[in-house]
Parts: sequence; C-alpha cells; structure tokens
Amino acid sequence: MPTEKTSTRALTGDRILTQNVPSYAGISDVTLAWSEANGWQSVGSSIGVSGLMYENYFDLSGYELDDLTLVPMAAKLQDGMPSFYTPAVPANTNQGLWVVDIISQERLDPEVVCTNIATANNLPGLSTTRDEFNQLIMCDARFMALDTTIGATTQLVTTTRGQFGSLSPTAVAKLWTYRFVLVGRGIMGIDPNDELSIPGTRFVLAANIIKEEELPYMMRLKRSYELANLG
Repeated sequence: MPTEKTSTRALTGDRILTQNVPSYAGISDVTLAWSEANGWQSVGSSIGVSGLMYENYFDLSGYELDDLTLVPMAAKLQDGMPSFYTPAVPANTNQGLWVVDIISQERLDPEVVCTNIATANNLPGLSTTRDEFNQLIMCDARFMALDTTIGATTQLVTTTRGQFGSLSPTAVAKLWTYRFVLVGRGIMGIDPNDELSIPGTRFVLAANIIKEEELPYMMRLKRSYELANLG
C-alpha cells in the first residue's frame, strides 16, 4: 500500500532497511592478527584478543533533516551458510568462535567490545559495559565450535546463541551495524597460518517512519545526545 507524504520531504510509513556484510576468508599472521580483506578489520591483537570486525551503518540523515523518527518494529539476520576454521596445527581442534552482530544507535569502540566479550563474557548493553540497553537496537551473539561428529573437523557449528535488543525509536543520523568475530573464546589461543572462513550476512530492519510531536521529538534528541556522550 503506497505511503503518503506529510509536511516533510521524506516519506513516512513502513520501511524495510537492509545492510549487507560481505564474507571473509583469511589467515592469522605471526603476530596472531588476522589478515584484512573485503572491508574486514583486524581488532584486539594489542589487548591480547584475536578478532575481526566489519563496520557499516544505515544512513538515516534524510529522516533527521526532516525531524522524523525511526521506530524499529523487527530486526533480524539473513544468513545460514557454514563457517570453517582450519588450524595450522592439525591437533589443535579445540578452538571456538564468537560471532556477534549488532545494530547500535551510537558508534562502538571495537577494543572495548572485544575486551568485554573476551575477558568479562559480556556484550554491549549488558551489565559492566558502558553502553545502555536502549542504545542497542539489536544484538545477536552465538558461540561456535569445530564439529567432529560428521568428520568435517574444519566446519564450525553453533553451540549456544542469544538475542536481545531494545528496538527503541531513534532520531539519529546513522544506525551503526557490526559483525565481531573473536577466535579462541576471545583470548588468543591460535597459531600463525590458521585459516578462517565466514559467510556473508544481511541485516534486515523493519521500521515505521513517523512525525512526532515537538516535545517527544526534542526529548528523543536529548536522549540521543546523552547516549553519544556516555563514558
């Protein structure tokens, strides 16, 4: 059903926003950092964590210019292809892998995120982190381990998975998307020349674009400013 314009230049109503995350294939070097490719960045090696990150954002600047609010209705991932880990030392089959996907109202510090996952078993928006629950539109966290039950010792299977998020309305100019991948339960336990292959995915955000009354909208801007200045 077509949407109608209000007194704004941007269209209000229901929207489906998507953001792709490319696949990754690379190896670890002698410093135990992962090779960077396809937009993926190596993170955490300076703090003793072996990880990767892909960062992007939904551009909401057009809505911001017209003083519109994005109200998330649902957020999910579209993926399902297998992940693979090939140890350089064949006997080293006890590796695990954190895969954490996030949509955040504010840009995250990757070193802080990696440290919290690796050393505190904690995610942004949960206790002991400086990020607030309302800031996290979505978080999907899974832990994967090498599968030895079917003889494919390089294939990773999900052993545990959790999802949370506030789906809070927002008036920010950008919604940041992240995929963090941490190897060896986060703490370095890898060897040089280990190989990692991660499939691509897609963030899908269903939202309603609305025009709020002035006072609620101003309070939302105030809240966004406070979130941007946490810590």
